[in-house]
Amino acid sequence: MSKLLNNFLNGNSILTLTLLFSDAFSGVLAFFVAYFLRNKGIVRLFLDVVQPIAIYLQALPVAIVILLVVFALVGLYEPKKRKTHISEMSTLFQAITVWILFIMAGSYLYKFDYSRIIVMLFYIFTVIFIILGRILVRNLQTWLSPYGFGKVNILIVGAGKLAHEIAHRVESYKSIGFNFVGFVEIGALMNLPKILKKHQIDEVYIADPSLSHEKILTLVASCFDTKAKFKIISNIFDLITGTVDIANLESIPSLDLKKVYFPWWKSAYKRLFDILFSVLALIFASPFMAAIILAIRLDSSGKTILSQIRVGNNGKLFKIYKFRTMRNDSPLYKNAPRGRNDKRVTKIGKFLRRSSLDELPQLINVLKGEMSIVGPRPEMPFIVKKYNQWEKRRLVVKPGITGLWQILGRKDLPLNENLEYDFYYINNQSFILDLVIILKTVPVIIKGRGAY
Repeated sequence: MSKLLNNFLNGNSILTLTLLFSDAFSGVLAFFVAYFLRNKGIVRLFLDVVQPIAIYLQALPVAIVILLVVFALVGLYEPKKRKTHISEMSTLFQAITVWILFIMAGSYLYKFDYSRIIVMLFYIFTVIFIILGRILVRNLQTWLSPYGFGKVNILIVGAGKLAHEIAHRVESYKSIGFNFVGFVEIGALMNLPKILKKHQIDEVYIADPSLSHEKILTLVASCFDTKAKFKIISNIFDLITGTVDIANLESIPSLDLKKVYFPWWKSAYKRLFDILFSVLALIFASPFMAAIILAIRLDSSGKTILSQIRVGNNGKLFKIYKFRTMRNDSPLYKNAPRGRNDKRVTKIGKFLRRSSLDELPQLINVLKGEMSIVGPRPEMPFIVKKYNQWEKRRLVVKPGITGLWQILGRKDLPLNENLEYDFYYINNQSFILDLVIILKTVPVIIKGRGAY
């Protein structure tokens, strides 16, 4: 029972819900005060009574929802993105200003004859009531923080001067829920995943300049199944050149290492697009595929379509289909050709590889859900076995028939550079990016650049 209560108190979702309720209530209260003052208060003077309140009440829920959405977009409901009171009030004022301008623009386009005095009073009292409500919630949070409410547990990697400076800054933010747990020295990093789970760490600040980029990436990858969010404390050079953002703890320049999150609805429409595209492509390409099968049979003996084991989403193995482009006695699992004069490649195979037509059967893999039209390159198991822990992150999405590696260099690029392009795609994937990659793939295939 005590454990359940502790989880409830530690849940930042409770703080978020409290802020949502406070903001919504403050907005509704601000409207009623504005309407009352306009019609019955000192503001009325000799003005006529405006439309009945029922007309305004029809639009009020929409206005409040828009207000909450604007707040969410600027990060006012991110429990771990705490700000000082002054900074939070400044952000609130800017967000409410944007919101009221949006409401006025919408009313104008809708041709609603609203009272401008009510709108101005609505704006003023929304600012006042929401700020007062937030101050009340923050004070409540401070009062309950010793009991774990809204607490953010922070761990610092490193034990030098920079690490102690960060610890001092964290301690100064106790009033808004930040809790400094301790330091982890380099020698104890192997136990970091266990430490994060044991102490329920929310954020990890890496403050040891001696750690290389590769070690940091490996460290983050080893803790991927924890809830911790990693931040790299920047040096003064990064701060001067403006290459970093100021993260949650104000005045501490750091670079956030965010986990990849692809919402279910994005996955759904990507899957729908894959199915529609592959079905249409198979229908259109079927005559060409029949001609390719005939050409392969006339050129050399052996199977026309080969299947190879590849590593797919989350490391799952699957059979990938390709038109055979090499001699029948060529090893099935070996590094792909790196030049135009590879003796393993048949005459028709050279054409198929240069035009990428050998990959047409992979549309079947797309239909089966093993691949996507756009994604990282599917690699063979013996290559994936050589990956470092952080390199395995490319397996968090389905492999694709085409991708950034296809349009930016293809097999001219070494493996490590292909991985960098894959990581960029994983972190920035979108429907628009997929369309751009597909459109840019066509001229690359026609030119045959980087394909052997």
